[in-house]
Amino acid sequence: MFLRGGVGAGPKPMAEYIARDPRTGKPIEVATVVQRAQVEEGRRGAWSRLNPAQVLDLATGRTDVLNLMLDGERQSFSRIDGVEGLVLAKGVHANAAYEALIEACMDDDAAIRRAALMAMPEVAQQRSDELFDHLSVLIDDPVDAVRAAACDALRRMAPVFPSGVEDSLVNALRSTDKRLSKADWEGLSGMGESWPSVVCVHVDSLLLEDAVHLRKEAARLLGRVVARAGHQGWDLVTWALADEEVVVRREAAKCLPKLVNPAPKMAVILAEKVLYDTDAAVRNRALKVLERVDLGGSRARSIVLAGTRHEIVDIRRACVEMLHRFMGEDDQRSFAQERLQVEQDPGIRALLMEMIFDPEIDGSEDQKNRFLAPAEPVPLLDREVAQAMEQAIGMLEPERTEAPPVEGNDATESNEGEGQQR
Repeated sequence: MFLRGGVGAGPKPMAEYIARDPRTGKPIEVATVVQRAQVEEGRRGAWSRLNPAQVLDLATGRTDVLNLMLDGERQSFSRIDGVEGLVLAKGVHANAAYEALIEACMDDDAAIRRAALMAMPEVAQQRSDELFDHLSVLIDDPVDAVRAAACDALRRMAPVFPSGVEDSLVNALRSTDKRLSKADWEGLSGMGESWPSVVCVHVDSLLLEDAVHLRKEAARLLGRVVARAGHQGWDLVTWALADEEVVVRREAAKCLPKLVNPAPKMAVILAEKVLYDTDAAVRNRALKVLERVDLGGSRARSIVLAGTRHEIVDIRRACVEMLHRFMGEDDQRSFAQERLQVEQDPGIRALLMEMIFDPEIDGSEDQKNRFLAPAEPVPLLDREVAQAMEQAIGMLEPERTEAPPVEGNDATESNEGEGQQR
């Protein structure tokens, strides 16, 4: 699909890649791979402290054993260390590292072949050429440890070199070896970030397979790319939603809520399609879409209104509960009165009755009073005037004012003396 051979063919920042359809050879995407699309770094060991010249001497056999004093301890390095350490040979050493890796891939010693596979993803970033051919061979290596290393290499390389591992992916995805197929699916999933169109090409092919588990995994993979794959991804979701096997439709339906933000119109269209699916899990994904989208659009409103008449009770109830998002109280009341004529489910009838009930009109006295505005406080002067007027017409008895207390003897004597004078 893409990739140019030679030194520097790896994914450097802002490098342009052309993805091609493996069946037609036509370009399907031109994309810019940024720095994040780097191969996952492999295992590091003591050999990480060697320099490129040392690892090349070991990897090629020019040096059988390298003895060094590191941290006060004597350490020995073998050809295996050199082959694994080829990841350190970059720049001017890239071609030599590539040649040494090719030789290691064909070595009779399984440990050397395994070491070569561990270094292959990172070396390929400097120069790839024939490395992918060797990878496809080593995936079927008779030694289990080598096959395991090949699976891991495929997983790490797939997101960065989708065309280079094309043949390996096609075969491994369909392999009966669970370890190989698992690594392959993980690698294909890793492509979703940088190469959604390439993933879609594989999914397209897998959805045509007779094996249900392949179609199911392909539908699940759509969740990784549907938000970025555009119409290509939407078409694949549509086909997967029409699959005769419910497990495939369930996986495809999981994609729908992920479309709400990037493509709300398409999310609504697909939600309408699956709202009448025979499987509850599929239908519920449609409801999740309707719960998240803006129901101001005419199509979304029509779907919800139609859903209130759905034969499935749960669908009707969910759609009735959404009506308040685009209906005013008067419209809800009219709708509820109409639906109550035919709705039989007690739970939905209760919801409709709540729409009809108007506490300001139909409520108890206490409920009605809650809608009354509180009276404005009466100013103090007005209260005093009102009281005086009420007293004047006899509605209120005059307020009695009590004389201040008098002290016993002095008051009595004063009154008696006053009487005598009179």
